[in-house]
Amino acid sequence: MTENGENGRRERPRRSSDRILAAAAELARERGIHGTTIAAVSKRSGLPASSIYWHFADKDELFAEVIRTDFARWLTTVPQWNTPEGTSLRDGLAAILHTAMPKTLREVPDFIRIGMQVVLDQRENYTAARNAFLAARAQTFEMIRAWLDRNLPPETDPDDIESMARFILSFSDGALVAYQADPDLDIGAYVELFLDVFMEATELDRHEAAVER
Repeated sequence: MTENGENGRRERPRRSSDRILAAAAELARERGIHGTTIAAVSKRSGLPASSIYWHFADKDELFAEVIRTDFARWLTTVPQWNTPEGTSLRDGLAAILHTAMPKTLREVPDFIRIGMQVVLDQRENYTAARNAFLAARAQTFEMIRAWLDRNLPPETDPDDIESMARFILSFSDGALVAYQADPDLDIGAYVELFLDVFMEATELDRHEAAVER
């Protein structure tokens, strides 16, 4: 077999899986996860159900891969948790949030849209998808925690750093829900308000730690 023929055989499964993932994500945006069936994905992708089951064991595994794939794509489109040396904590956090949050809140990436549904649905139907979303959140949390660790004084308690990282992530969660309910929400103003509260809490923690020492 020629090299082109071998490449073609490798490319076909990849293209098929991409079409399936795109169809599943599109349908989930339109109908939600419960309204998205394998039959509907088959029709939308133009591929037989047997092709879908060749790639994915079931709908749960399909949505899990949609989450993983879309999360990886999203990471390439938003600022990374990495700011220039010498940037203050507030300025660095402001630069990241003011850039990433408006984009994320307005677009609502598929991994968040689907992930929120499977997290809220506590039935065991979507265990793989739920775990994929929780893994994405854990990775995001670790990026935030590592950034804080690099930008806070070395003596900062690791438990406090974890609490701060959870605070940032929780703010993002709340802002997402608030914006979907009220698209006129001034995202920039709420980011600034959050920064004020965050910095005040950070300074208070440092002061209390200094007093205890």
